[in-house]
Amino acid sequence: MSISKRGACCSVVGCYLRPGTNLLSQIKVYRFPKENVQRDAWIAAVIEMGGYQQATQEFAASISYQADQISLSSLMLYFLTHAGKPSNDPLSPDYAPTLLPHNQKQPQSHTNSWRDNSGDHGCTVCLQDYQSQSHCDISVGTDLCMTEIDNLQKENAALKDKAETLEKQLQALLGEKAELGLLDLNNDKIIHFHTGLPSSKVFFTLLTFLTTAWIPSSTLLTPALQFYLVLMKLRLGLTHTDLSYRFHCSVGTVSAVFQDWQNVMAHRLKCLIHWPTKQEVQNNLPAMFKCHPFDSVRCIIDCSEVFVDRPTSLDARALTYSNYKSHNTIKFLIAVSPTGAVTFVSKAWGGRASDRVITQSSKLEEGDIVLADRGFNFPQYFSSKGVQLLIPASTRGRTQLSGAEVTRSRQMSRVRIHVERAIGRIKNYHILHNTLPVSLVKGRLNDSMSTIDKRILVCSALSNLDKPLVHQMSFFWSKKWTRVNFSFVSFNHTSKIQQCLNNMLDY
Repeated sequence: MSISKRGACCSVVGCYLRPGTNLLSQIKVYRFPKENVQRDAWIAAVIEMGGYQQATQEFAASISYQADQISLSSLMLYFLTHAGKPSNDPLSPDYAPTLLPHNQKQPQSHTNSWRDNSGDHGCTVCLQDYQSQSHCDISVGTDLCMTEIDNLQKENAALKDKAETLEKQLQALLGEKAELGLLDLNNDKIIHFHTGLPSSKVFFTLLTFLTTAWIPSSTLLTPALQFYLVLMKLRLGLTHTDLSYRFHCSVGTVSAVFQDWQNVMAHRLKCLIHWPTKQEVQNNLPAMFKCHPFDSVRCIIDCSEVFVDRPTSLDARALTYSNYKSHNTIKFLIAVSPTGAVTFVSKAWGGRASDRVITQSSKLEEGDIVLADRGFNFPQYFSSKGVQLLIPASTRGRTQLSGAEVTRSRQMSRVRIHVERAIGRIKNYHILHNTLPVSLVKGRLNDSMSTIDKRILVCSALSNLDKPLVHQMSFFWSKKWTRVNFSFVSFNHTSKIQQCLNNMLDY
């Protein structure tokens, strides 16, 4: 046994194992015990083996004579035990090592190698879970060269780094999934706050209806999350940057998803804004309208405006400037049925356009009775169309109203308020609260509708899916949307809308 330039070796002749070189072997290394009795037993076990006697005696003598000068940490021996590791129990067979037979094929002189080995530290080698007493050559541990071990260590380190990287990516993805999971699509309160829809049933019904004949082009988000993103944009007026952080995608993805879904929704949800027949209106007339002269009212009309940026063109700037709002706006006409459902939405006009010009694009027919406010005081136009106009009395040209006129005006205000509530419900989609870019007024090639027209149409259609405006109809409402629960639609909306919604459930 000797200490070579590479460090301490096994004390057994013919074994060249060194500490740290048997990484893939079942052989373990153990130090000689410090307790004198057990340590002497270990040395005796080595001395007992034939062919090892002379070298071991010399080494044992060096330990015996120089134990006071040589630290035990520098004296190492290796040995094999039956149990796989040494025991401190004197009755255990592993109290002292029992060496296996070694390979006699290497008769070489160890005189020189033992010359300067007084610094070796006593240790033994243990074969874990060793059970057989058959011949074993412990010199096989030397087959693994240092280069192979270094390569394996480098490969092991690289795999550990890769595993750590994959673990970080997994945790990041799980975090994103958990964050998106906070958007509980089955929670009616969350759905209503984020989207304006009354329940998750309505959300998934619309989603199925929209994606039946159309497949979203983006695959970074599921169709449900894309639809949720679009509705959050409409309802809360969030910026694309905000939505990109919320849904862990790029701003470009948010913009593309919103444009695609807005176009599809404007086309597919037209059926939710239906102009009812006179008979349909009469069949679903609320109780507050069943008195003269409101029992024959076809609709209630009013105009609303949305701010837009100041155009660079002087002509466009003049056409969009509203004296009423003192700002550049676009203006559109809304008509609602006596039950409060939106039945007509005009195209967007410049804020300078008069109510009379915009009303000419309506669907009013001869014999209709229409409720409006004082701003629609142009009876000549309505008379030419055969339409009867009901507006509150005005004090223009006189000091005060008569008692009958005051009573009648109050009655009109009570029923006419529903159109203002309907407009307020549309503008609950906060995307219409923001000052819109003028570019939205321009339509695309081969597209009859401008972007602002689509946006107003979609918000109006979605508002029709909310709870009824007329309180008398509220007991027909149910959050669990099924075909049977659609019975309220025949009161709050029209049979055409009911048919459209029922068709959604067929998909």
